[in-house]
Amino acid sequence: MNETLKHHGKDSIRSLILTSLFCMVIAFVTQSIWPSSYMEHLLISIGYGYSAVGTSHLVALFIPSLSSRQVTSIGLAGAMTIGTANAYFVLQKYDEFAQISDLKPVVILGLVFTCTCFVFFYAHEQRLIAQKEAEIAKRKQSELEKAMLLSQLKQLQSQIEPHFLFNTLANVSVLIGQDPKQAQLMLERLTDLLRGTLKSSRQEYSSLQTELEMVDAYLAIQQIRLGNRLSYSIDNPIRQEVNLPPLVIQPLVENAIQHGIEPKVDGGSVHISVQQSDCDLIIEVADSGVGMNSGLGQAGHGVGLQNTRQRLKALFGEHANLSLLESQSGGVKAKVSIPLNALPS
Repeated sequence: MNETLKHHGKDSIRSLILTSLFCMVIAFVTQSIWPSSYMEHLLISIGYGYSAVGTSHLVALFIPSLSSRQVTSIGLAGAMTIGTANAYFVLQKYDEFAQISDLKPVVILGLVFTCTCFVFFYAHEQRLIAQKEAEIAKRKQSELEKAMLLSQLKQLQSQIEPHFLFNTLANVSVLIGQDPKQAQLMLERLTDLLRGTLKSSRQEYSSLQTELEMVDAYLAIQQIRLGNRLSYSIDNPIRQEVNLPPLVIQPLVENAIQHGIEPKVDGGSVHISVQQSDCDLIIEVADSGVGMNSGLGQAGHGVGLQNTRQRLKALFGEHANLSLLESQSGGVKAKVSIPLNALPS
């Protein structure tokens, strides 16, 4: 109720200011028709204007169930009653207006100006109120859409799991008997990766350094598994803190390994580079694998890449981009571009 009174109070003050200015103009017009003191014309004009706006706002405040047309009708009736009584009080000292019936020209003119007042001011106020209500409804809708978006993003994030988990555990089991040190190293890197993945999946944003550490752990595991068939490097010249959506880089690296390096007999290399332009953060994952047109790989069609595209679009709209390009020397380059001003500081 307090918020409603406050809202109507602000509207009423604004209406009175606008009505006062309008009444001043009306007073000049009526003075040109019936020459006399400007203050008398102003008092009569204000009587009609204030009673019209005041009655309408009071009715709208205390009887909100009434339609706009009903409020306008009551306001007009109040204006004519109160305004005419005020005009008679001001003009009764003149012989030509000694009787209230002599006020017919004043009443007609007052009716015209009061209707004009309603058209230009009260109706305008109602439109402003409707616009405010529409803005409130739009804001609530936006908050609801944001909540749904966050829920969708969490669902998409939950689908991005290390596909190699069971294979890695199987490799650890084999290496325990053949090469215990390598088995221990693989298990340590797997623990680092799963810990980082679990932490990132619970956050809306993660740091670039954390994401690259997870990728490094993933590639270290794959290097132990694939041996000489895989080499990799990570180039990150950015030293300041940069936040970005979690699990954006890892699906690109997984795609490069699964669909680029593994199908190739001789294996290959994976290179990850991060650059910062004036406007964008650019992340590139390039592999020297079989490429997109060899028939051996399925680059670009994995669940991880599709989820990454959906998450980027949901978070940044058309401003963020994920593209796949086939290198002339063989292999595929995945490139993610995100506007710096869209990333949280």
